[in-house]
Order: sequence, then structure tokens, then C-alpha cells
Amino acid sequence: MPEEVKEMEEKKVVRRRGRKPKYMEEPKKLTGIIDGNAFLKATVDIEKESLVRTDMVQDILIKSMEQAYLEWSYPGLYRDRDNPDPAKSLIQCRVDFVQDEGDSSRSSFKIYDIKTVTEEDDIIDDSYQISPEDASAYKENPQVGEQIEIPFDVTTLDKSYVRRVKQLFQSHLKDASRSAILSVYSDRIGQLIEGTVVRFDAIGNSYEINFGKAEGFLRRNGTLPQDRFVTGDRVLVYLSDVSEKSNPPSLVISRTDERFVRRLMERAIPELTTGEVVLCSIAREAGRRTKVFVESTNPNVDPIGTCLGIESNRIRSVINEVRGEKIDVLQYHRNKAQQIVEAMKPAQVIGLSCPENFFDPSVDIAALEKDPSYEFPHIVAVVQNGNQGVAIGTAGVNVRLASQITQCTISVYQADQAITEGLKYYSLADIEQMAAAWEQKQHPSAEAPVVEEKVEEVEATPVIDEAPEEAKAEEAIPVVEEKTEVVETPAVPSEPEASEVPQTPSTTSEIKEQPIEHVEIRNKPRISLEELEEALTQKKGPSETRSYRKRFDRGKFEKENKTEEPSKASTATAMPIYTEEELRALEEQEIDGGQSDYDNYDEELDEQYDYYDDDEGMKRN
Repeated sequence: MPEEVKEMEEKKVVRRRGRKPKYMEEPKKLTGIIDGNAFLKATVDIEKESLVRTDMVQDILIKSMEQAYLEWSYPGLYRDRDNPDPAKSLIQCRVDFVQDEGDSSRSSFKIYDIKTVTEEDDIIDDSYQISPEDASAYKENPQVGEQIEIPFDVTTLDKSYVRRVKQLFQSHLKDASRSAILSVYSDRIGQLIEGTVVRFDAIGNSYEINFGKAEGFLRRNGTLPQDRFVTGDRVLVYLSDVSEKSNPPSLVISRTDERFVRRLMERAIPELTTGEVVLCSIAREAGRRTKVFVESTNPNVDPIGTCLGIESNRIRSVINEVRGEKIDVLQYHRNKAQQIVEAMKPAQVIGLSCPENFFDPSVDIAALEKDPSYEFPHIVAVVQNGNQGVAIGTAGVNVRLASQITQCTISVYQADQAITEGLKYYSLADIEQMAAAWEQKQHPSAEAPVVEEKVEEVEATPVIDEAPEEAKAEEAIPVVEEKTEVVETPAVPSEPEASEVPQTPSTTSEIKEQPIEHVEIRNKPRISLEELEEALTQKKGPSETRSYRKRFDRGKFEKENKTEEPSKASTATAMPIYTEEELRALEEQEIDGGQSDYDNYDEELDEQYDYYDDDEGMKRN
């Protein structure tokens, strides 16, 4: 037994000589000395993580140390936060950091109690008041009402003070970080931001996206039907708002907002940022179609071509970001009727049933659009037969977006349906002409539109002063004025004089009013039937050009074609034109002295039959 007791005593001695447990160690006392380099590095790291500046981090630390000191010194007063004691606002202290003179990398902090010098008979609470006699130990000749700073020995502070400073510092830093994040992202509301997908919620069909110091949820109503993301993907979204309820702040983001397409176009088209091209209005159904009205402030800049870019590279980058959604870039018109015609594209509108005040310069349509109580009348757009499906679009998206962007209710009729229902509408040409007149009245100083110039060019008819020589030689139909006797035309000479050529009327109206007499023209061939038959036999027929001849020797076939004589039908002279008087004169000459060609008619027929009886003639035919 004594040996066992001796061993146990030796073990106790060894245990006592070993290291004590952590809870049995004496707490370290504060010295007030701070490593300046470590402190500066810590503040820089905090600034990167919380977006709080370094000077603000130091202020938060000082504020936390002061509040922790008051709670440590007066626990009964500050333990209850709802304590209405007015002494809370009167008790003050100050924490100061002092750099060591010998070592610039080291500094120390000191705490001072701030008390007010008060007459000894008037002192109510010595926690914030001090008599002149006691104050003289800290300052010479103290005056009543003056504040005195009394240094405190920081080495008397315990571990509870350090723990409380840490708690207060983290709480104040969190609030400051939240405010800093709000200020950063509040300035970016209405812009595009890019984040990383952190998690996908299959139940709510939403994506949690991290933006560095803030987070946001891309929910079902904010995603396109074609959007498919995985963890780690970079996503571009539109920031519409910042929620202050959560900590860290939650960002309200979307990819279906119409302003998302607007910002994408501004990023891809520099002219929208500089102001040379203005995006007037936009209507969108996410995932299906978007219509955009653009206008140019520079007459030398084409707004649609600028937005599309070379080979449509600009608008294609926007379409790729919205997952192939169709985007219609349309020309903005001041006139409401032209707006509707343009908004119905890609359908071609041939007519429009709209009120007349659309073309009334005294009616300010732009002001009516801003009036929420005004309702635009029902508009009917007439398209060609078979084009109604294009005008309505898939599931009615085209006509629906056209109604949204023009703020009108639009229906689509085909041409036959409009005629059947007796619909009265303006044609497209009438709309352009009336809109041009409306624009001229709106801006009298502006130049006349191109539409009016085109109409004048079509209506005007140039006056022909002198007919060309070829027309003089080939003129065969004379123009006879009204109420004049018809004179028989004499034999036409080879080259008539200029005075005999009828003058061309100066306007189209004169042409319509003057009646035209048609003269019967007879002709007599100058080639005999024998020569005509011989020419026809030598002319190639369709059977000689059939594809089966390719089977024979090509060189021989080409050689035969080269040696073949040209057809006389192609070299036959044109048959002259005779009038009635010339025909009578020729008949009289034949009757009087000459032999008529008709005397040899029987002989020509015999020769023709002999020709067809000949085997060689049949072969040639």
C-alpha cells in the first residue's frame, strides 16, 4: 500500500508541473500597446471584404471601445438598454491612439474619463461631475463648467471588455458594410450587372446569383424561357431595385424587363449613348419578340442601319444575349397613322381605318399619349389576302406588340373582308400624302418632303419640241383634231418633211381629248411563193435540235452546221406598206401594160406539188 500511495503522489507532482488547462490559466492583462503594421493590414483586409473605408474602420473601432468602456465601468446603467436614466447622455469618455516616439510601427491606446468641473455643493453624480479641488490634480486652475479629461489605467481592464469590444465592432461594421453596399448598388439601379450562379432552386425554379458583396435571386418571372444556367455560369442581368430588408442587401434583378433590351442596345450601339440615334419607345414579350422605335437626330445618319450594323453584327449580339428573341428595329414617325403602319411590320399594310384627327395639325397626339384618361380609338389595319397570319403573328404577338408600342387597339382585316364589311379606310398612298401635308403644317420652315416631289414628277409630262428623225420616218398614224374633216393621206414619201409630222400634244389631258382615226393598211409581198418555200425549207426545224443528235459524232455535226448556207428567211427584206391609192395605181398598171403575178398562179402550184413529190424535197423538209 505505501508503494501505491507513493506512485500516486509522484503523478500528482508531475501533473502540477505540467501546463494548466485553459480555463485555469490566468487571463493576460492589457498593456494598451498595438502593433501598427498588423493593425493597418487588418483594416485594409476589412475594407476589401466589407467595402468600408479604412478611416471608417478606425472610427468604428474607437466607437466600439468607448461604448464597451462605459458598459464595463457602469454595468447597472448600460446593461438595460431601455433604462431612461438621463445620466446615459451625460457620462462621456474618449479613446485615443498614440504613436510611440521610439518605434513608429508601435502605438498604444489610452482611455480618458470626461467630467465637468462643478462646485462641490452642486455635485449630483460624480460619474460625470468633479469638484475644483479634485480637478486641480489633472489641470492647473480649473474653472467651473470646464471639462476635464482624467486618464484611466487600461491595465485594469479584463477579458470581458475585450469580448464586448469585439461584439460591438462586428455589429457596427456589419451596419456600415450594408450601408456601403446599398450606396454602391443604389447608384447602379437601372444598369446591367454581371454575377455568378451559386445555387439553383428546383422547387421555386430560381437561381441564386452572387455579385461579390451582394446577392440576388433570378426568379421564374425574371428568366427567359430559353435560359438554362449551371453553377459557376456568369449571368448578365438588369438591376431594377435594391432590397434593404436583408443583410447583406438583396438585389432585385431580371432578364425579362424591356429595359434589359434597351441597355443591351445602348452597350452594343455607341450612337445611342452619344445621342445621334434616339430610342423612342420599346415593347417586349420576353422570349418571343421585341419592337423598338428609333429616330435619328442627325440627318446624315440612318437610324435603322446604325442599329443593325455591318452585316447585322450589332443587333446580332443583342439577339444572342436574349437567346434568339426576335427584335424589330423600326423607324419612328411623328404621325400616328404612319407609326401604326410601321409598327405592323413585317406585315405590309395596304390600308388603315383611323380617325381624321391623326392628320389634324391642331391636335397634339404626343400630349394625348401622356394623358392616362385618354383612350385611343379602335384602329383597323388592312393587309393583302393571305397576309393576315404574318400581321397577327404567332399567338397574336405581332399585333399585340404593335398595339402596345403605339398605345392603340389594332385589329387586322384582309382586303376581301374589308370589302365585304364595307370598311372605309385610307390607302397607303393616301396616308403618306396626308402625313406629308401634316408634317409640312407642323413644321412650315422645313423643306418639302420627298413624297410630294415624287407625286409632282409623276403628274408632270415633258413637252416634246421636236420629234426625232426615226419617228418622222416611221410615223403612220396621224392625229386628227376635233371637229375637222378627215383628209385621205397621200402616198407617203421616203422621207417626209418636218412640217408634215404631227405635233405631239404638250399634256396628257390633250391626248385623251383628241380622237384617233385608225387607217387600214394593206400590203403586197415582193417575194414570190417559190422563193418563200425555198427559204422555209432551208430554215432549221425543231427536229434538228433534239437531244438525240448528241449520240452521233459531234465534230461531224459541227462541221455540217458550219458549211450549211444561211437561211434566206432571216435575210428577207421587210414588206413595204402601201396605202389604198398606191394599191389602185399598181392594179391599173398591171391591167394596162404589165402581166399580173396571178397569171402564173397555176404554174406555181404545179411546181409546188412537183417539189413535194420529189423524194429529195421531202427529205429536206
